[in-house]
Amino acid sequence: MKSIHDVQAANDDYAGQARVAQPGDLIWDLLTHRIRIPSAAEDMLERPALYRHIDSAIKPGRVLLLEAPVGYGKTQAVRAVARERRNVAWLTLESRDNEPLRFLTLLAIALKQDQQLGRSPLQRDVYHDFVSLMLQSYQHAREAGIEGLPDCLVLDNTHWLSQVSTREMVAQLIAELPESLSLVIVSSEQVHFSTHGPAIAGRLQRIGVDELALSLNETATLFADEMSHGRISVTTVEHLHHLSEGWLTPLQLYRLELNTADALGRAISESPGVARFFRDGLLARFTAEAQATLFQMAEPDLISDALFHAIHEPLGNGDLTPSGACQKGLPLWPVAGKGRWYRFNPLFRDWLLARGLNGRFERAVRASQWFESRGDRSEALTYALRAQDADRALDIAASGSEALLAGQDTGALLSWRQHLPAHLVEKSPRLRLVYGWVHAIGGQFAQAEKLISGLPEDELQSLGGRLSALKSFILRGRGAIAPALAEADQALQDPALSDHARLMALLVRSSALCATQCYAEARSANRSAARLARESGDAGCEILAVYDHARIELGKGYLKRAETLIRRGLDVALNTPYQPPRVGESRLQLSLALALWHQGRFDEAETSLVRSARQAEQCRDLGLLLNMALRVLIAKSRGELEQAFSWIGQAERTMQLWQVDDVVYRPILEALKVSCWLHGDQLDHVSEALRKLPMDEQDDRIPELFPMLPGLLEAMRIRLHIANGELDAAQAKLDVYAVSGGENGLVPQGHLIYSKILQSLIHDRAGKPDRSLVLLREAVQDAAREEYVSPFVEMERSLRTLLPKVLATAGDSVFYDKLRLYFRVEKSGHPSVVGEALAEPISDRERGVLELIAIGLSNQDIADRLHISLHTVKTHARRINAKFGVRSRTQAIVRARELGVL
Repeated sequence: MKSIHDVQAANDDYAGQARVAQPGDLIWDLLTHRIRIPSAAEDMLERPALYRHIDSAIKPGRVLLLEAPVGYGKTQAVRAVARERRNVAWLTLESRDNEPLRFLTLLAIALKQDQQLGRSPLQRDVYHDFVSLMLQSYQHAREAGIEGLPDCLVLDNTHWLSQVSTREMVAQLIAELPESLSLVIVSSEQVHFSTHGPAIAGRLQRIGVDELALSLNETATLFADEMSHGRISVTTVEHLHHLSEGWLTPLQLYRLELNTADALGRAISESPGVARFFRDGLLARFTAEAQATLFQMAEPDLISDALFHAIHEPLGNGDLTPSGACQKGLPLWPVAGKGRWYRFNPLFRDWLLARGLNGRFERAVRASQWFESRGDRSEALTYALRAQDADRALDIAASGSEALLAGQDTGALLSWRQHLPAHLVEKSPRLRLVYGWVHAIGGQFAQAEKLISGLPEDELQSLGGRLSALKSFILRGRGAIAPALAEADQALQDPALSDHARLMALLVRSSALCATQCYAEARSANRSAARLARESGDAGCEILAVYDHARIELGKGYLKRAETLIRRGLDVALNTPYQPPRVGESRLQLSLALALWHQGRFDEAETSLVRSARQAEQCRDLGLLLNMALRVLIAKSRGELEQAFSWIGQAERTMQLWQVDDVVYRPILEALKVSCWLHGDQLDHVSEALRKLPMDEQDDRIPELFPMLPGLLEAMRIRLHIANGELDAAQAKLDVYAVSGGENGLVPQGHLIYSKILQSLIHDRAGKPDRSLVLLREAVQDAAREEYVSPFVEMERSLRTLLPKVLATAGDSVFYDKLRLYFRVEKSGHPSVVGEALAEPISDRERGVLELIAIGLSNQDIADRLHISLHTVKTHARRINAKFGVRSRTQAIVRARELGVL
C-alpha cells in the first residue's frame, strides 16, 4: 500500500498527469471527514423567504444550482435549509479536489458507496463507468430500504473543478441523478458544464444574484440595531442598499465596522474590511495584469468586449474581457436587453475607479472615436468631454446639437462641462445651445437662459426655431403654459427645424395642453411626435413619445390603459440594442410607479421607483423629484410620517445639490408637507403653509412634473375649510373645483372622484348622512372602474368613519377588497341576513336607486342622475318594493334600514 506522501493528493499538477492513482486507507479516512455541513456564521441574517425558495427547489430527482459571485451568502442560505433536513451529505470542494480520482472518491464517500469503488488502482478511462455504477448501487440500496443513505447531496464550491474529466463527472451526475436523490450545486463562477437539457426537462432550477441579493427590507433588518442606536439613518441604509445592490458580505462587513469607534462617519467605499474583501476575496486569484485590466474595464459606465478591445492597452497574458470576467464570477452583470454589454456592481466599480490608472484620458478618446464610428454621437460627445478634449467635443456638438439631447444622459454632460474651458463654450453658439438644453433638462433654467442670452444677431437668425424650441422647454419647465405654447408654435413654423428639435417642441406642446386638460389636442401633438421618433430611428425618442402618451392617459385618469402603454414602452427599451441611461426609460418607470400608486399597489410601485431612481440619478433626470414625492406619499399611506418628512428633506437636499431652480421643486415639496400635516391633523401648520405657498389661487403655473398640483392644493384648501367647520367656504370652493374640467366638459377620473368625496364630507359635517353616503358610494363605484385607490388613501383620516359603512355593504371585487384591507373593514354580515330575510337579494343597481330614493329625489331626478330612463327607474322601484314586501317608498326605506341595506 502506498503512503500518503506517495499519492501527492494535494498536488493537482502531478495528480493530473498520473495514469494510475491509489487512494490508500489513510486517504480514505481523511476524506471521510470532509463530508460535513459547514458551521454557521455568527450573527447571521435570517432570510425566511429565501430559505423557503431554496427548500421548495430541493426535490428528489431534481438539481438546484446556486450561481453567484463570492459574498452573496449562497453557502449559508443552503446550510440554513440543510440543518432542518435529515441525511444531507455536504461536500465542500477545494482546489486539490480537481483531480478526477480524488473527486470520484469523495463522491463515493458522500453517497456511502465507497465499497463499490474499492481500494485498488483505477484506470482513468473507467471513471465514468464507476459514476454510473455508484449511482445505480445507490438507487438499489434506497429501494432495499437501507438506512443512513443521504437523500440530498450538496456540492459546494464547484468552481474549483477545472479539469475536463472532473466537470464531465458532475454533468454525468446531473444526467443520471437517481429519482430518490436531490442535488444542490453551489458555484461562485458560471459552471462549465451543460445545464440547458435538465433545465428544459424541468429537472434543474437556477438561483442567481437576483434572488440572493438582499431586498431593501432585508437590508433595513440587517442594520436595525445600528439605526435604533443612531449610528446610521434610514436614508443612509437605502443608499447602502442602492450602492451595493444587496451584496450581503460588504454590507455585513460595513455593519461590523459601524460598531467600532473609529468607523464613525466613514462611508462604505472607504471601509477597510470591504476593501480587503474585494482584494482578497475577489481579486487574489487573478494575476496583477488581469487586475490592472479590470481597473481599465471599469472606466466606461457600460462595457462590451468590442468597446473594451477598442480602448484597452494589452498588459500581457493575464488580460480579461468583460464577458470573461462575468464568467469568472466577478460582479459584472449583463445589461438586460442590451446584447453583450455589461455593468459593474456600483460599489465594486467605485472601489476599482479609486485606483485612478494613468492613460484614462487617452482611453476616453478612443472610446469617443469608437462610438462616433458607429453613429452614436451622444456617447461620442460624453467621452470627448470625459477626455477633456475640447476641440473634439466642439466638432461633435456642431454636427447636430438636438440629436445629442433627445433623452440624453444630462448628468454626464453636466459633470464633464467643468473640464471645458469657459471661453470655448462661449465662442461656440452650437455648444451654448447644447448646454442650454442640458441645463434646462436638469432644471437649471436660469443658467440655461444665461447661456443663450446675448447670442450675436447673425447666430440668432441661423438658430431660429431651434432656439424657440429650447425657450419653450424652459417656459414649460417653469410652469408657464401660454408662453410655452407660443414659443413651441413658433419653433414648429420653422421649415428648417431639425427633426429632433421639432420632436422636443411637439413634446412641450403636448405636455402643456395635457396640463390644461386639452387632451385631444395633446394627443394630436403626441401622434406627430411619435411619427417623427419612428422616422428618426432613435429608440430613445420613441420611448419619450410613449412616455408622453402615457402621461396623457394618466391625466385623464385611465390608469389601466396607461399601464399597458408603459409596459409596452419598457419592452421596447428592454429589447433595444445598447443605449446609455436615458431620460425616457427613467420616466416610463416613474409613470408606471405613479399608476401603481394610484391603484394602491404600493410594493410594486416601490420596486419601479427603485429602478427609476437608479436611472434618474445616472442621467440626472428631474423625474427623481417626482420619484421622491411618491416615496413621501407611500410612507404617509403607511402611517410613517417621520419617514415621509425624511424623504421630503432628501428631495430638497438633492435638488439643491443639483442646483435646480426653486420654482421647479419648492411648491411640490411644500404641498407634500401640507399633505402630511393634514394626515396628522396639524391644522395650524396646514393653514400657515397654504397661506405662504407660492402657488396660490391666482397663480396659473402648472409644474411639468406635477401637473396635478394646482388641483391638489385646491382640494387641500377645501379639506382645511371642512376640518375647521367652515362649510360655506368649502362649498363655494368645491362648486368651482368640481366643474373645472377640460375640453368638452371632460373631467379627469381622479378629479371627479375627489369632488364626490369632498362633497360627501361636506354633507356629513352638515348633518346629512344619507346624502353623504350616497355620494361616497358613487365615488367608490367610479373609482372601481380604474381601481383608483389613491383618493381614498389620501383622505384616509377624514374617511375613517364614513367609508367603512360603504365598504361593509359593497360587492365582491379585488378593488373593494383592497379598500377593505387598507381601512381594516370586515365585510358586513348584512348580506347573509338579507339573504335569510329576502327571497331575492337587492342588486347593486337597485341599491343605488334605493339610496337616491332615501335622500328624497324624484323618479325623474334619479333617472337624470343615473343616466337611465324614467321607465327603468320605476321598474327598479317596483322590484325593490316587491323584494321588501312593502307598498310605498317610505316603507321601503324603513325596511332597508332595518335590514342594514342603508
